[in-house]
Amino acid sequence: MKKNDYFEAECVDLTHEGQGVVKVNGIPYFVKGMLIGETGKLKVIKQLKNYGIARLIELSSVSKDRVKPRCLVYKQCGGCHLQHLSKEAQQRFKQKRVQDVMQRIGKVDCEVSQTLVQEDPWFYRNKVQMPVGYVNGQLETGFYKQHSNDIIPTKECFIQNHASNRLVNRVKELMIKYRIEPYDKLTGKGMVRHILTKYGFKTDQLMLVLITNKEQFKYKQVFIDVLTKEFPNLKTIIQNINSRRDNVILGEKENIWFGKGYIQDKLNGLTFNISSKSFYQINPPQVEVLYNKAIELADLQPTDTVIDAYCGIGTISLCMAKSAKKVIGVEIVEEAIADAKKNAEINHIDNVEFLVADAAEYMTKLADEGVHIDVVMVDPPRKGCSTVFLDAVVKLDPRKLVYISCDPSTQARDIAYLTQFGYQVIGPCQPVDLFAQTYGIENIVQLSKIIL
Repeated sequence: MKKNDYFEAECVDLTHEGQGVVKVNGIPYFVKGMLIGETGKLKVIKQLKNYGIARLIELSSVSKDRVKPRCLVYKQCGGCHLQHLSKEAQQRFKQKRVQDVMQRIGKVDCEVSQTLVQEDPWFYRNKVQMPVGYVNGQLETGFYKQHSNDIIPTKECFIQNHASNRLVNRVKELMIKYRIEPYDKLTGKGMVRHILTKYGFKTDQLMLVLITNKEQFKYKQVFIDVLTKEFPNLKTIIQNINSRRDNVILGEKENIWFGKGYIQDKLNGLTFNISSKSFYQINPPQVEVLYNKAIELADLQPTDTVIDAYCGIGTISLCMAKSAKKVIGVEIVEEAIADAKKNAEINHIDNVEFLVADAAEYMTKLADEGVHIDVVMVDPPRKGCSTVFLDAVVKLDPRKLVYISCDPSTQARDIAYLTQFGYQVIGPCQPVDLFAQTYGIENIVQLSKIIL
Protein backbone atom coordinates (compact mmCIF):
# COMPACT_ATOMS: atom_id res chain seq x y z
CA MET A 1 0.00 0.00 0.00
CA LYS A 2 0.93 3.64 -0.35
CA LYS A 3 0.08 6.95 1.26
CA ASN A 4 -3.62 7.98 0.99
CA ASP A 5 -4.79 4.42 0.25
CA TYR A 6 -7.99 3.32 2.04
CA PHE A 7 -8.44 -0.16 3.53
CA GLU A 8 -10.50 -2.20 5.98
CA ALA A 9 -8.81 -4.01 8.88
CA GLU A 10 -9.24 -5.36 12.41
CA CYS A 11 -7.26 -4.12 15.39
CA VAL A 12 -5.31 -7.04 16.90
CA ASP A 13 -3.19 -5.34 19.59
CA LEU A 14 -2.26 -2.09 21.33
CA THR A 15 1.18 -0.48 21.45
CA HIS A 16 2.64 0.57 24.81
CA GLU A 17 1.33 4.07 24.00
CA GLY A 18 -2.20 2.72 23.51
CA GLN A 19 -2.33 2.99 19.72
CA GLY A 20 -4.20 0.28 17.85
CA VAL A 21 -2.24 -2.22 15.72
CA VAL A 22 -3.65 -3.65 12.50
CA LYS A 23 -1.80 -5.90 10.08
CA VAL A 24 -2.02 -6.09 6.31
CA ASN A 25 0.10 -8.74 4.57
CA GLY A 26 2.22 -8.98 7.71
CA ILE A 27 2.89 -5.23 7.78
CA PRO A 28 1.76 -3.50 11.01
CA TYR A 29 -0.10 -0.19 10.86
CA PHE A 30 -0.46 1.98 13.96
CA VAL A 31 -3.83 3.65 14.42
CA LYS A 32 -4.58 6.24 17.10
CA GLY A 33 -7.89 5.67 18.89
CA MET A 34 -8.58 2.11 17.73
CA LEU A 35 -9.14 -0.76 20.19
CA ILE A 36 -8.56 -4.51 20.07
CA GLY A 37 -11.34 -6.36 18.24
CA GLU A 38 -12.62 -3.29 16.41
CA THR A 39 -12.79 -3.19 12.62
CA GLY A 40 -12.95 -0.07 10.56
CA LYS A 41 -12.14 1.92 7.47
CA LEU A 42 -8.59 3.30 7.60
CA LYS A 43 -6.45 5.68 5.54
CA VAL A 44 -2.67 5.35 5.17
CA ILE A 45 -1.04 8.65 6.20
CA LYS A 46 2.54 7.35 6.29
CA GLN A 47 4.02 4.30 4.59
CA LEU A 48 7.49 3.00 5.39
CA LYS A 49 9.20 -0.25 4.45
CA ASN A 50 8.41 -2.22 7.60
CA TYR A 51 5.41 -0.40 9.06
CA GLY A 52 2.84 2.28 8.40
CA ILE A 53 0.67 4.83 10.19
CA ALA A 54 -3.04 5.01 9.44
CA ARG A 55 -5.93 7.23 10.43
CA LEU A 56 -9.25 5.81 11.60
CA ILE A 57 -11.98 7.04 9.26
CA GLU A 58 -14.96 5.03 10.47
CA LEU A 59 -15.61 2.09 12.77
CA SER A 60 -17.68 -0.82 11.50
CA SER A 61 -17.57 -2.69 14.83
CA VAL A 62 -17.03 -1.27 18.30
CA SER A 63 -15.23 -2.83 21.29
CA LYS A 64 -17.14 -3.38 24.54
CA ASP A 65 -14.19 -1.64 26.23
CA ARG A 66 -14.82 1.65 24.41
CA VAL A 67 -16.27 4.54 26.42
CA LYS A 68 -17.09 8.13 25.52
CA PRO A 69 -14.24 10.52 26.44
CA ARG A 70 -15.25 13.17 28.98
CA CYS A 71 -12.99 15.86 27.52
CA LEU A 72 -14.19 17.81 24.49
CA VAL A 73 -10.64 18.38 23.18
CA TYR A 74 -9.42 14.87 23.98
CA LYS A 75 -8.68 13.97 20.36
CA GLN A 76 -6.63 17.13 19.80
CA CYS A 77 -4.81 17.46 23.12
CA GLY A 78 -1.68 15.43 23.76
CA GLY A 79 -2.19 15.17 27.54
CA CYS A 80 -4.36 12.04 27.67
CA HIS A 81 -4.17 8.91 25.53
CA LEU A 82 -6.76 6.46 26.87
CA GLN A 83 -9.96 8.31 27.74
CA HIS A 84 -11.74 6.18 25.15
CA LEU A 85 -10.77 3.02 27.07
CA SER A 86 -12.77 1.89 30.12
CA LYS A 87 -11.21 1.90 33.59
CA GLU A 88 -11.19 -1.91 33.72
CA ALA A 89 -9.61 -2.17 30.26
CA GLN A 90 -6.92 0.37 31.21
CA GLN A 91 -6.18 -1.81 34.23
CA ARG A 92 -5.68 -4.88 32.00
CA PHE A 93 -3.74 -2.90 29.36
CA LYS A 94 -1.19 -1.69 31.90
CA GLN A 95 -0.77 -5.14 33.44
CA LYS A 96 -0.14 -6.60 29.99
CA ARG A 97 2.32 -3.81 29.17
CA VAL A 98 4.43 -4.78 32.18
CA GLN A 99 4.16 -8.49 31.32
CA ASP A 100 5.30 -7.86 27.76
CA VAL A 101 8.43 -5.86 28.61
CA MET A 102 9.45 -8.21 31.41
CA GLN A 103 9.39 -11.14 29.00
CA ARG A 104 10.68 -9.38 25.89
CA ILE A 105 13.30 -7.06 27.39
CA GLY A 106 13.89 -8.39 30.89
CA LYS A 107 14.01 -12.05 29.75
CA VAL A 108 12.21 -13.04 32.95
CA ASP A 109 9.02 -15.04 33.16
CA CYS A 110 7.62 -13.50 36.32
CA GLU A 111 4.04 -13.12 37.47
CA VAL A 112 2.55 -9.63 37.17
CA SER A 113 -0.19 -8.78 39.65
CA GLN A 114 -3.34 -6.94 38.72
CA THR A 115 -2.77 -3.20 38.34
CA LEU A 116 -3.72 -1.20 41.43
CA VAL A 117 -6.03 1.52 40.12
CA GLN A 118 -7.80 4.55 41.57
CA GLU A 119 -11.47 4.29 42.47
CA ASP A 120 -12.17 7.68 40.86
CA PRO A 121 -9.50 8.22 38.18
CA TRP A 122 -10.24 11.88 37.45
CA PHE A 123 -8.95 15.30 38.61
CA TYR A 124 -5.99 13.66 40.33
CA ARG A 125 -2.96 15.69 39.20
CA ASN A 126 -1.57 18.06 41.83
CA LYS A 127 0.60 19.93 39.33
CA VAL A 128 -0.53 21.95 36.30
CA GLN A 129 1.93 23.44 33.83
CA MET A 130 0.19 25.34 31.04
CA PRO A 131 1.73 27.34 28.21
CA VAL A 132 0.23 30.70 27.29
CA GLY A 133 -0.12 32.00 23.75
CA TYR A 134 -2.35 33.36 21.03
CA VAL A 135 -4.74 31.05 19.19
CA ASN A 136 -6.53 32.70 16.27
CA GLY A 137 -5.73 36.11 17.77
CA GLN A 138 -7.14 35.23 21.21
CA LEU A 139 -4.99 34.79 24.32
CA GLU A 140 -5.39 31.19 25.50
CA THR A 141 -4.04 28.67 27.98
CA GLY A 142 -4.04 24.96 27.33
CA PHE A 143 -1.86 22.02 26.46
CA TYR A 144 0.19 21.34 23.39
CA LYS A 145 -1.22 19.26 20.60
CA GLN A 146 0.67 15.97 20.46
CA HIS A 147 3.99 16.29 18.59
CA SER A 148 3.55 20.04 18.06
CA ASN A 149 3.84 23.46 19.70
CA ASP A 150 0.21 24.34 18.91
CA ILE A 151 -1.82 25.18 22.02
CA ILE A 152 -5.19 23.46 22.39
CA PRO A 153 -7.35 25.89 24.44
CA THR A 154 -8.47 24.16 27.63
CA LYS A 155 -10.81 25.60 30.27
CA GLU A 156 -11.22 22.38 32.23
CA CYS A 157 -8.75 19.53 32.22
CA PHE A 158 -10.29 16.32 33.56
CA ILE A 159 -7.07 14.95 35.06
CA GLN A 160 -5.93 18.20 36.72
CA ASN A 161 -7.30 19.19 40.12
CA HIS A 162 -10.31 21.51 40.25
CA ALA A 163 -8.56 24.28 42.21
CA SER A 164 -5.77 24.59 39.65
CA ASN A 165 -8.23 24.61 36.75
CA ARG A 166 -10.03 27.60 38.32
CA LEU A 167 -6.79 29.43 39.17
CA VAL A 168 -5.32 29.10 35.68
CA ASN A 169 -8.54 30.41 34.12
CA ARG A 170 -8.52 33.42 36.46
CA VAL A 171 -4.89 34.24 35.65
CA LYS A 172 -5.76 34.14 31.95
CA GLU A 173 -8.66 36.56 32.54
CA LEU A 174 -6.33 38.97 34.35
CA MET A 175 -3.80 38.78 31.53
CA ILE A 176 -6.52 39.65 29.02
CA LYS A 177 -7.89 42.47 31.18
CA TYR A 178 -4.52 44.15 31.69
CA ARG A 179 -3.22 43.30 28.21
CA ILE A 180 -0.27 41.27 29.41
CA GLU A 181 1.35 39.70 26.37
CA PRO A 182 2.15 35.99 26.27
CA TYR A 183 5.66 34.95 25.29
CA ASP A 184 6.29 34.36 21.59
CA LYS A 185 8.85 31.65 20.86
CA LEU A 186 9.60 32.96 17.38
CA THR A 187 10.30 36.57 18.33
CA GLY A 188 11.44 36.12 21.93
CA LYS A 189 9.05 38.93 22.93
CA GLY A 190 6.17 38.93 25.39
CA MET A 191 5.92 38.42 29.14
CA VAL A 192 4.21 35.25 30.45
CA ARG A 193 5.54 31.90 29.17
CA HIS A 194 3.77 29.35 31.39
CA ILE A 195 1.39 29.22 34.33
CA LEU A 196 2.38 26.58 36.89
CA THR A 197 0.28 25.56 39.88
CA LYS A 198 0.73 23.02 42.65
CA TYR A 199 -1.97 21.81 45.01
CA GLY A 200 -1.93 19.90 48.30
CA PHE A 201 -4.82 17.42 48.29
CA LYS A 202 -4.64 16.81 52.04
CA THR A 203 -4.01 20.44 53.07
CA ASP A 204 -5.99 22.33 50.37
CA GLN A 205 -2.97 24.62 49.88
CA LEU A 206 -2.42 26.17 46.48
CA MET A 207 0.71 27.59 44.79
CA LEU A 208 0.95 29.80 41.72
CA VAL A 209 4.14 30.22 39.70
CA LEU A 210 4.16 32.76 36.86
CA ILE A 211 6.99 31.94 34.50
CA THR A 212 7.96 35.17 32.79
CA ASN A 213 10.36 36.25 30.08
CA LYS A 214 11.39 39.39 32.01
CA GLU A 215 11.68 40.29 35.67
CA GLN A 216 9.78 43.58 35.60
CA PHE A 217 6.05 42.86 35.98
CA LYS A 218 3.90 46.00 36.01
CA TYR A 219 0.78 44.41 37.51
CA LYS A 220 2.46 42.40 40.27
CA GLN A 221 0.45 43.94 43.12
CA VAL A 222 -2.82 43.68 41.19
CA PHE A 223 -2.27 39.96 40.72
CA ILE A 224 -1.41 39.50 44.40
CA ASP A 225 -4.44 41.48 45.65
CA VAL A 226 -7.01 39.92 43.30
CA LEU A 227 -5.85 36.32 43.48
CA THR A 228 -5.28 36.09 47.24
CA LYS A 229 -8.72 37.61 47.82
CA GLU A 230 -10.50 35.25 45.42
CA PHE A 231 -8.47 32.16 46.40
CA PRO A 232 -8.08 32.09 50.21
CA ASN A 233 -6.15 28.81 49.96
CA LEU A 234 -3.52 30.40 47.70
CA LYS A 235 -0.58 30.28 50.09
CA THR A 236 2.24 31.49 47.88
CA ILE A 237 2.81 33.29 44.56
CA ILE A 238 6.19 33.02 42.86
CA GLN A 239 7.65 34.66 39.79
CA ASN A 240 10.11 32.48 37.91
CA ILE A 241 12.21 34.36 35.35
CA ASN A 242 13.28 32.46 32.24
CA SER A 243 14.71 34.46 29.32
CA ARG A 244 16.19 31.43 27.56
CA ARG A 245 15.31 30.81 23.90
CA ASP A 246 14.69 27.09 24.26
CA ASN A 247 12.09 24.63 25.59
CA VAL A 248 13.31 24.61 29.20
CA ILE A 249 10.32 25.71 31.26
CA LEU A 250 11.77 26.93 34.59
CA GLY A 251 14.53 29.51 34.88
CA GLU A 252 17.11 29.77 37.66
CA LYS A 253 15.97 33.03 39.29
CA GLU A 254 12.79 33.31 41.37
CA ASN A 255 11.06 36.11 43.24
CA ILE A 256 8.58 35.30 45.99
CA TRP A 257 5.71 37.75 45.62
CA PHE A 258 3.52 36.36 48.37
CA GLY A 259 3.80 33.75 51.13
CA LYS A 260 6.78 31.58 52.03
CA GLY A 261 7.65 30.19 48.59
CA TYR A 262 6.30 26.73 49.31
CA ILE A 263 3.14 24.83 50.19
CA GLN A 264 2.69 21.78 52.37
CA ASP A 265 0.98 18.46 51.77
CA LYS A 266 0.63 15.27 53.77
CA LEU A 267 1.63 11.77 52.71
CA ASN A 268 1.13 8.74 54.96
CA GLY A 269 0.55 11.12 57.87
CA LEU A 270 3.82 13.00 57.27
CA THR A 271 4.09 16.66 56.29
CA PHE A 272 6.18 17.74 53.29
CA ASN A 273 7.27 21.17 52.12
CA ILE A 274 6.85 21.51 48.35
CA SER A 275 8.63 24.30 46.49
CA SER A 276 8.23 25.33 42.86
CA LYS A 277 11.11 23.08 41.78
CA SER A 278 10.50 20.16 44.18
CA PHE A 279 9.81 16.78 42.64
CA TYR A 280 6.65 15.47 44.28
CA GLN A 281 4.61 12.66 42.74
CA ILE A 282 1.68 14.08 40.81
CA ASN A 283 -0.98 11.78 42.28
CA PRO A 284 -0.68 11.78 46.11
CA PRO A 285 -3.55 9.35 46.88
CA GLN A 286 -2.05 6.74 44.56
CA VAL A 287 1.52 7.43 45.59
CA GLU A 288 0.55 6.35 49.10
CA VAL A 289 -0.56 3.05 47.55
CA LEU A 290 2.72 2.86 45.61
CA TYR A 291 5.00 3.62 48.56
CA ASN A 292 3.15 1.37 51.00
CA LYS A 293 3.35 -1.53 48.57
CA ALA A 294 7.06 -0.92 47.95
CA ILE A 295 7.75 -0.80 51.69
CA GLU A 296 5.71 -3.97 52.18
CA LEU A 297 7.79 -5.75 49.51
CA ALA A 298 11.02 -4.48 51.08
CA ASP A 299 10.05 -6.44 54.23
CA LEU A 300 12.00 -4.03 56.42
CA GLN A 301 13.22 -5.21 59.80
CA PRO A 302 13.89 -3.03 62.89
CA THR A 303 17.64 -3.77 62.51
CA ASP A 304 17.85 -2.84 58.81
CA THR A 305 19.92 -0.06 57.28
CA VAL A 306 18.35 1.12 54.02
CA ILE A 307 19.62 3.27 51.15
CA ASP A 308 17.06 5.30 49.23
CA ALA A 309 18.78 6.18 45.96
CA TYR A 310 17.42 9.15 43.97
CA CYS A 311 15.62 10.18 47.16
CA GLY A 312 14.44 13.63 45.98
CA ILE A 313 12.79 15.57 48.82
CA GLY A 314 12.78 12.46 50.99
CA THR A 315 9.19 11.24 50.64
CA ILE A 316 9.79 7.49 50.56
CA SER A 317 12.86 7.76 52.86
CA LEU A 318 10.74 9.29 55.60
CA CYS A 319 7.90 6.84 54.98
CA MET A 320 10.37 3.96 55.50
CA ALA A 321 11.96 5.41 58.63
CA LYS A 322 9.49 3.95 61.12
CA SER A 323 10.16 0.42 59.86
CA ALA A 324 13.98 0.48 59.77
CA LYS A 325 16.92 1.18 62.05
CA LYS A 326 18.38 3.79 59.69
CA VAL A 327 17.59 5.19 56.24
CA ILE A 328 20.19 6.96 54.09
CA GLY A 329 18.71 9.15 51.35
CA VAL A 330 21.06 9.97 48.49
CA GLU A 331 20.40 12.59 45.83
CA ILE A 332 22.70 14.61 43.58
CA VAL A 333 20.46 17.71 43.54
CA GLU A 334 21.45 20.01 46.44
CA GLU A 335 18.10 21.82 46.61
CA ALA A 336 16.24 18.50 46.92
CA ILE A 337 18.44 17.39 49.82
CA ALA A 338 17.90 20.73 51.57
CA ASP A 339 14.14 20.14 51.26
CA ALA A 340 14.54 16.54 52.46
CA LYS A 341 16.43 17.64 55.59
CA LYS A 342 13.74 20.21 56.32
CA ASN A 343 11.04 17.56 55.85
CA ALA A 344 12.80 15.27 58.33
CA GLU A 345 12.98 18.15 60.79
CA ILE A 346 9.30 19.14 60.58
CA ASN A 347 8.28 15.49 61.05
CA HIS A 348 10.68 14.98 63.98
CA ILE A 349 12.37 11.99 62.33
CA ASP A 350 15.98 11.50 63.41
CA ASN A 351 16.93 8.07 61.99
CA VAL A 352 17.25 9.35 58.42
CA GLU A 353 20.43 10.82 56.95
CA PHE A 354 20.29 12.81 53.70
CA LEU A 355 23.39 13.24 51.55
CA VAL A 356 24.24 15.20 48.41
CA ALA A 357 26.11 12.60 46.39
CA ASP A 358 26.13 10.47 43.28
CA ALA A 359 24.36 7.31 44.44
CA ALA A 360 26.64 4.93 42.48
CA GLU A 361 29.83 6.54 43.82
CA TYR A 362 28.52 6.60 47.37
CA MET A 363 27.39 2.96 47.31
CA THR A 364 30.71 1.85 45.80
CA LYS A 365 32.53 3.71 48.58
CA LEU A 366 30.42 1.95 51.22
CA ALA A 367 31.18 -1.43 49.64
CA ASP A 368 34.91 -0.69 49.58
CA GLU A 369 34.75 0.23 53.27
CA GLY A 370 32.93 -3.01 54.10
CA VAL A 371 29.74 -1.28 55.23
CA HIS A 372 26.72 -3.58 55.22
CA ILE A 373 23.45 -2.35 53.72
CA ASP A 374 20.37 -4.52 54.05
CA VAL A 375 18.00 -3.02 51.48
CA VAL A 376 18.35 -0.63 48.56
CA MET A 377 15.25 1.26 47.42
CA VAL A 378 15.54 2.94 44.04
CA ASP A 379 13.10 5.10 42.10
CA PRO A 380 15.14 6.51 39.19
CA PRO A 381 14.16 8.89 36.39
CA ARG A 382 12.42 7.55 33.27
CA LYS A 383 15.75 6.64 31.67
CA GLY A 384 16.35 4.04 34.40
CA CYS A 385 19.59 3.18 36.17
CA SER A 386 23.07 3.44 34.70
CA THR A 387 25.24 0.34 34.51
CA VAL A 388 27.58 2.12 36.94
CA PHE A 389 24.77 2.30 39.49
CA LEU A 390 23.77 -1.32 38.91
CA ASP A 391 27.40 -2.39 39.31
CA ALA A 392 27.44 -0.53 42.63
CA VAL A 393 24.34 -2.46 43.76
CA VAL A 394 26.05 -5.73 42.85
CA LYS A 395 29.18 -4.74 44.76
CA LEU A 396 27.23 -3.56 47.81
CA ASP A 397 25.26 -6.84 47.81
CA PRO A 398 22.14 -5.86 49.79
CA ARG A 399 19.68 -8.51 50.95
CA LYS A 400 17.08 -7.02 48.65
CA LEU A 401 16.71 -4.40 45.93
CA VAL A 402 13.27 -2.83 45.54
CA TYR A 403 13.02 -1.08 42.19
CA ILE A 404 10.21 1.41 41.48
CA SER A 405 9.97 2.60 37.90
CA CYS A 406 7.80 4.95 35.84
CA ASP A 407 9.06 3.22 32.68
CA PRO A 408 8.79 -0.59 32.79
CA SER A 409 10.88 -0.84 29.59
CA THR A 410 14.03 0.64 31.13
CA GLN A 411 13.28 -1.23 34.36
CA ALA A 412 13.16 -4.52 32.43
CA ARG A 413 16.44 -3.62 30.70
CA ASP A 414 18.09 -3.08 34.10
CA ILE A 415 16.68 -6.35 35.43
CA ALA A 416 18.18 -8.21 32.46
CA TYR A 417 21.55 -6.67 33.34
CA LEU A 418 21.30 -7.67 37.02
CA THR A 419 20.40 -11.28 36.19
CA GLN A 420 23.91 -11.65 34.74
CA PHE A 421 25.19 -11.23 38.29
CA GLY A 422 22.93 -13.76 39.94
CA TYR A 423 19.95 -11.56 40.77
CA GLN A 424 16.41 -12.78 40.30
CA VAL A 425 12.95 -11.30 40.57
CA ILE A 426 11.21 -12.34 43.80
CA GLY A 427 7.47 -12.76 43.69
CA PRO A 428 5.15 -10.93 41.33
CA CYS A 429 5.71 -7.47 39.86
CA GLN A 430 3.20 -4.91 41.05
CA PRO A 431 1.93 -2.24 38.63
CA VAL A 432 0.35 0.83 40.26
CA ASP A 433 -1.59 3.30 38.12
CA LEU A 434 -0.64 6.87 39.01
CA PHE A 435 -1.53 8.17 35.56
CA ALA A 436 -5.11 7.22 34.73
CA GLN A 437 -6.30 8.12 31.20
CA THR A 438 -2.69 7.98 29.96
CA TYR A 439 -0.42 5.08 29.03
CA GLY A 440 1.89 5.87 31.97
CA ILE A 441 2.37 3.26 34.71
CA GLU A 442 4.52 2.76 37.79
CA ASN A 443 5.84 -0.72 38.49
CA ILE A 444 7.49 -2.25 41.56
CA VAL A 445 9.91 -5.17 41.33
CA GLN A 446 11.81 -6.82 44.16
CA LEU A 447 15.10 -8.56 43.42
CA SER A 448 17.56 -10.60 45.43
CA LYS A 449 20.78 -12.42 44.65
CA ILE A 450 20.50 -16.17 44.21
CA ILE A 451 22.36 -18.03 46.99
CA LEU A 452 24.05 -21.10 45.52
